[in-house]
Amino acid sequence: MITKVVHGWRVGGLIVYLMGPGRAQEHVRPRVVASWDGRDAGWQPPQVGEGEFDRDLGSLIRALRAPAMAAGLPEHDEEGKRGYVWHCSARVAGGDRVLSDAEWAEVARDLLHGAGVAARDDAGGPRWVAVRHADDHIHIAVVLVRQDTGRRFWPSHDYPKLRQAARDVEQRLGLSVTAPADGTAAKAPHRGEIEKARRQGRVPARVELARAVRAAAVGAGGLTEFLSAVRAAGYLVEVRRAPSGDPLGYKVARLGDVTAAGEPVFYSGSKLAPDLSLPRLLRGWESAGRGTEAVVPLDAARRRVEAARAVVGSARRGGTDGDAHGVASATLPVLTAVGEWSEDLRVAAERFDRAARSPRGVRGRDRAVAAGLRRVARQLVGQRRMLGVRDEPGAAAVALAVALSALVREIAAWQRDRGRPHQAVAASESADVLDRWVAARPAGDGPGRGGHGSAARRPQAQPRPDRAAQRPCTVPRG
Repeated sequence: MITKVVHGWRVGGLIVYLMGPGRAQEHVRPRVVASWDGRDAGWQPPQVGEGEFDRDLGSLIRALRAPAMAAGLPEHDEEGKRGYVWHCSARVAGGDRVLSDAEWAEVARDLLHGAGVAARDDAGGPRWVAVRHADDHIHIAVVLVRQDTGRRFWPSHDYPKLRQAARDVEQRLGLSVTAPADGTAAKAPHRGEIEKARRQGRVPARVELARAVRAAAVGAGGLTEFLSAVRAAGYLVEVRRAPSGDPLGYKVARLGDVTAAGEPVFYSGSKLAPDLSLPRLLRGWESAGRGTEAVVPLDAARRRVEAARAVVGSARRGGTDGDAHGVASATLPVLTAVGEWSEDLRVAAERFDRAARSPRGVRGRDRAVAAGLRRVARQLVGQRRMLGVRDEPGAAAVALAVALSALVREIAAWQRDRGRPHQAVAASESADVLDRWVAARPAGDGPGRGGHGSAARRPQAQPRPDRAAQRPCTVPRG
């Protein structure tokens, strides 16, 4: 079960949307299935016309607003403050059975109780309703004001608690099991960013900036080179420094992406992705700076990738997990560097993104093999940009892609063994893209500009991990 929470200010506007036809007439028979006082369907707005959505919503909206109105709370955005209307959507997987209204009512109560938003049998708690207008999900609207004290409140750690409550519901109802909240999910664009990008006919700025920043970081040897690469790619970048002059962070913006006041919309590195924060980039550059590599980047990269696969395989057989975490993280820069060869390979890097991240509280170190991966990634980017190569990659490049696919599948199996289905699926999907790219190369692919040494021959597919480890893990999509 996938849950998502957003905050707002106008519960009336939310109810109008939930009980209405939706943005594309997608709402079917919207109805109240649960409420704060146990009346549940008794709060269903009465029909006032012949149309499905001709209902009198006034009584329900006034009842929900009453505690907030009594507390004198506004119904408009306040600068720098979070709205007190808590809106949660909960969705089951596509293959799950259709739950009844009564089951969804219990799900709503379980989620609110587990998240610490509205405890069961708390008569003085907040007012809320659960609305259903589709087979596979419900929406819960809560006004975060206690009825007994009239005080606004904020539930503590409600997001991770809600995730655990959803997992408990999955087990109780026999639904598809999803992964726990582990802090590895990508920073998704907000609705406003998506709508703005759609109007402009572009991808959301957050997505474009993450791609550009990661590419610049992989090819850089330090902060100065990184900043130059970002600016050369056509983006604005600023560094935040301490009084001593030491860099503390950075922010980037897309040209033409401005606020209503005409100011650039900046994103800090950590808001783009966890691995793009300045401290993480600095550690990566320091790691890559230790040691040297062979003169031929493609040969060096393939050897490093093969060594990395051995490290992950050792971890699967009971070796040190810390080494495998470091390898998983350092594999993304190599995929990012290879992604400059074609759009398909860039997709492989983006699919792998989540597999490169360690769950919350888990720390991996860049030991020798991981550091070597980062170095050859930088070499690959440097060679590509120096030569301006744009023709078909040769046999050595194909050999590297085959080795990368084997490594990525090993990482997928390792992640799956450790109960991390999201990361395992991300790695498996990335390997699939790599395999398709390799399969599409001409059978007689010669060395071209990418061919060097013995690797210039058409490589034979390397053995993959056991078939059981390759089976895809189904993860519901929200």
